[in-house]
Amino acid sequence: MMIKLNFVKPINTRILMILLAIFISLLATLPVKASEMSQHQFFDKKLSIELPNELKQLSEKALDKRYGKQSVPPSFAFSGGDNSISFTFTQYPTPANKGSMNKIHKSISNMLRKASGKASWKKDKVYTRLGTKIAVYEYEVKGIGKYQYNLTYALPVDGKLTFISFISTDKKYKNKWLSLARESLDSIQLITL
Repeated sequence: MMIKLNFVKPINTRILMILLAIFISLLATLPVKASEMSQHQFFDKKLSIELPNELKQLSEKALDKRYGKQSVPPSFAFSGGDNSISFTFTQYPTPANKGSMNKIHKSISNMLRKASGKASWKKDKVYTRLGTKIAVYEYEVKGIGKYQYNLTYALPVDGKLTFISFISTDKKYKNKWLSLARESLDSIQLITL
């Protein structure tokens, strides 16, 4: 048995195609985010950054277990589910300001290049941003059974040298996470009261 709906009128195919094209073009203009982000503030609310919700903040116990042997361990760290992705926030007692960042950059750059002789460098520069200077170190280390992608921002926060570091130890996730890391680092704000 077939039911006939008399109140439905046939739509012209050309009109339907035009409406579909308009709908698709409107969808293309909507902002698309690969991951939901949340705002975080660190160092007495002097630094603000958006981080992907997929990252989980390490507890003090986990932070100590993972980084406790470092001379200056991170104050805060976030990790991906399998620990192959990390974002760390480390503030050193070293005084830093806009005027000292070129000298600091050169010193750290030399140290990193000596320590990672086989690294493939992507960036090693100082940029003026947020009313200060930010040193950016970006490099990749590949070896047998070893992989690491590093993207670090060094900047003065409340008069102290502060590192924000993204590290990936799994090449298969590099592109996804590097894109999210750049989005996070682009969201940095320095808050002066």
